[in-house]
Amino acid sequence: MMKSPTKALGNVTRQANKKLRRERIFTIAKRLIAEKGLEDFTISELAEEAGVTTPTIHNLFGKKSDIIKELVSNLIEEMQSIFLHNPPIDPIENAKFFIDSMVAAYEQDTNFYRAALMSAEQVRLFDPRIPDGLFQRAEQLAAPRKEWYESGLFLGNIESSTIMKRVHSSNRLGRLDWVRGYIDLNQFRHQVLEGILMVYASDASPELHARLSEEINGLNSL
Repeated sequence: MMKSPTKALGNVTRQANKKLRRERIFTIAKRLIAEKGLEDFTISELAEEAGVTTPTIHNLFGKKSDIIKELVSNLIEEMQSIFLHNPPIDPIENAKFFIDSMVAAYEQDTNFYRAALMSAEQVRLFDPRIPDGLFQRAEQLAAPRKEWYESGLFLGNIESSTIMKRVHSSNRLGRLDWVRGYIDLNQFRHQVLEGILMVYASDASPELHARLSEEINGLNSL
């Protein structure tokens, strides 16, 4: 039996309202996490701030760790959309684009991203042993481009998966140092970019290796 147009329209309206309510609560959750961090952030406070019941929050999002997972997942999706949108072909410029895009995202709401990423570490969302988890998704952002091998810029003496893992490790270590307050975003950029360029140098053609060396030495002179 087909639904009447009125019922169908009602379902669409309810779904649209649910989506808007979810987005509003999600925005409040981001603010509370930025202000308090994961340990002091509670579902009951989120419900109170949003003017809904605690069961409503659980119904819309799940547990507190599920909210953190969605927040970090959204960040990774944002980075993926940026990196897939016409990034520079040149490896050095590509590395700068990679780290500058990440820094720009963090600068939009430093307190939130620091708290969210710290929270993600605390609840082990970046555990590499989780199949198809956030660790693997973030790692894929560091994969070298096939054009670099096809053009001879990368020699292929080192597996591309190894290059990807080491680039991701450089980014992750820098991110952890920033999240813990050991370095600021400028130092984060310098540390991660230097690490990426040194990884690239391990499989670079002589011409690219010379350019990478010059770039790394230039960073160290700053």
